[in-house]
Amino acid sequence: MCLYCHTYYSEPLNAFTFYKKASKLCHICNHQWDIMKLNATNRCTTCMKLLNETEKLCSDCTELSSKFKLMNKLYCFYRYDGIVKEMIQQYKFKRDVAIAEIIAERVKLPHYKYDYIIPIPSPLYRDRERTFNPIQSVLDLKKVKYHCLLATPSCIKQSELSKQKRMQRPNPFEMTRYVDLKEKNILLIDDIYTTGLTVHNAGQLLFDRKIRKFDVFTFAR
Repeated sequence: MCLYCHTYYSEPLNAFTFYKKASKLCHICNHQWDIMKLNATNRCTTCMKLLNETEKLCSDCTELSSKFKLMNKLYCFYRYDGIVKEMIQQYKFKRDVAIAEIIAERVKLPHYKYDYIIPIPSPLYRDRERTFNPIQSVLDLKKVKYHCLLATPSCIKQSELSKQKRMQRPNPFEMTRYVDLKEKNILLIDDIYTTGLTVHNAGQLLFDRKIRKFDVFTFAR
């Protein structure tokens, strides 16, 4: 049965499907995910935002670069739209933890070897309300080793603030403990990439500790 639409389905049994792990989704829901795949054509090479004809670096990265040292690269394979958006919202806001299994099946982390993989944290009270952490739950299902080196005590949702107010806020993150990060390559993981302010606030703390570079992976953009 499809974990999302609850339709009963079966795959034809043949030499290919016999050894293939059964999908969490039916063919229709899988197809809806497939059509949400990002096409890298005419997108910013740093954050994958769509560019206009005259841009080489998008307006978001240009604005961020006035305050932060930019990330090296964003890895993301799905648009935050359609079924992807519906599932992520159901996962985070309706606390449907089963969606973690679908996201874990669909997303593929970059193959590059990182010294530390660090999830972007949620405020602890929000994880307690949900009874799970949406990023860590997916990483656990994918058996990815990660380090919770960041915390955020903030009670204000970023989505409730204007872009200007978000830029003016103090850094909402803090390090949870001392780790020698000098010359380390870091992968930050978040659920959604919008303007990039969240991950660059986190990246600023890491650059203060002399990291070499950081990449970002998100479920959707």
